[in-house]
Amino acid sequence: MKVFADLHHTALYYSLQLLFEKRLGWELYRPAGIDWFEQGYWNLYPGVHKNTADQYLTLNQCFKRDVHGFLLPKRMKLNDNYRIEDGIYYIFDPSSAKVHRGITLEKFRNTKFDILISSVPSHIPIWNQLIADYQPQAKHIFQVGNAWGHCPGVKNILVSTEPFQVPGNVNACFYHQEFDLNVFKYVPPTNSKKVYSYIHYMREMELHHVFRQQLEPSGWEFFTYGAGMEGDLCLQNNIAEKYNEMGWLWQVKPEGDGFGHGLFNSYACGRPAIIKANYYQGKLGGHLLQDQKTCLDISRYSVHEASNLLNIFAQPEHHLRMCEAAHNRFKEVVDFDKEFIKIKKFLENLL
Repeated sequence: MKVFADLHHTALYYSLQLLFEKRLGWELYRPAGIDWFEQGYWNLYPGVHKNTADQYLTLNQCFKRDVHGFLLPKRMKLNDNYRIEDGIYYIFDPSSAKVHRGITLEKFRNTKFDILISSVPSHIPIWNQLIADYQPQAKHIFQVGNAWGHCPGVKNILVSTEPFQVPGNVNACFYHQEFDLNVFKYVPPTNSKKVYSYIHYMREMELHHVFRQQLEPSGWEFFTYGAGMEGDLCLQNNIAEKYNEMGWLWQVKPEGDGFGHGLFNSYACGRPAIIKANYYQGKLGGHLLQDQKTCLDISRYSVHEASNLLNIFAQPEHHLRMCEAAHNRFKEVVDFDKEFIKIKKFLENLL
């Protein structure tokens, strides 16, 4: 079986690799080559910038620039390292350290696919057009990984957000995006006063600074990773090492998450979050959050009260109990093996 999927989020794409390649033994492909964009078969969002199309599609990225005009950093060079075999581009992914099968539009036209997966609303009509033009035998799945709810135009949806109502004629499966539990695994904490964040372009930076000023004099350490932050990480292995090194995840994120790799990765590693739980109300990650047990919900307290609680919870025995509770809560909420059975049934009934 051959599956073709767009790529807009590397962790999501890796979850599709784990599903289709590792669990099912099928072949997964993604677009490669700027022809996809130039011929109207790729449009990540309405009015997408040409530099964004270059980042996702071009095959020589040494001198490509982002939308701000800066040269692409290593983690954003999605097609910089590849080999070609029988017209297929085998592309090294700098995030997962795995290989993607990239396919040009010309090669796509001459290859028979069984399933096409779109993962952004703007690709639903485009993928329908691809099926009409070149792949009439293929089924279309829309992967819902952000809080878009139901989008018309496709009858099969694979949803990794909080469940929502779908029309009766839609084949739907609600699940959690899989990640490697041999990488993101529980290790007992070694430092209960390290707080790391992995939020790109953090919106509540002032609040983060307030907590730093409040807690650093008593031996706490804060650091921010991500685009526009103090440091950046690329490889999943390195990210997982940082999760195990930290004592707490800072996840104060007004926009919340559709799925939320950062939150689920942290709880798989058994690290509680400092969070405003109201930002995750009605979101999938909200199921992990239990104030003063698996997280500290700072929306309930003043900065002074929350800081005092954190100093109490940082006592090694107390912190260890919270880490174990976070890890156990993850195991209660997520079972990739059990969900795979549901996904197989979903795939057997594609419309």
